[in-house]
Amino acid sequence: MGRFKPLFGPRGPRVPILRFVDGPVVGFWSMVAPAPETDILSDIPPIRTLVHADGTVPGSSEVRRDLWEERVEEELRAFNAWVRRLEMKGFRPPFRNLRPDPDNPRIFYCDHHPGRGRKPITFKIKLPPKYPEQPPRTEGLSHLAFGEYRIGGEPCLGDILKAWELNWRRWGIAHFLALVQVYASIRPGRTLTVR
Repeated sequence: MGRFKPLFGPRGPRVPILRFVDGPVVGFWSMVAPAPETDILSDIPPIRTLVHADGTVPGSSEVRRDLWEERVEEELRAFNAWVRRLEMKGFRPPFRNLRPDPDNPRIFYCDHHPGRGRKPITFKIKLPPKYPEQPPRTEGLSHLAFGEYRIGGEPCLGDILKAWELNWRRWGIAHFLALVQVYASIRPGRTLTVR
């Protein structure tokens, strides 16, 4: 049970769940569990430029549009680095080709590759004005949504997004898409392979 921990106590049913090994701010910290070959979030470089999507600097009323342009470039570099790292490890990244909308600086487009020879699906990522403090929203990923874990047909990450509240200063779109990938992997009827 090195990579798993029990969901219930010793008298409850034996239901193992994955341990998070990325650190205390992401999830469960285990000194005995070996790090998996790919830690979903630690493969993504942290974002260093801190500015809201509306151009304001957090904690002040100063507007710095130049910082937002720098943030967009850093987001694209982090996303591309994540995709390259996954490919170098022999994985097929489910998300590829992140690109900003030329007319709206708070909208991005990305391709989701569902696998099994199916065609990629282009979806929209909408950034709220107070992004990164508030997480992004998606439009066009309804094929991943399941059960009560959906808002308007889109995936509702619920408890998974609690990690966002703790890490928003260093996370970006690539980190959000990694959380969407975790959400998709826990869908009923889906199996998650752990090596």
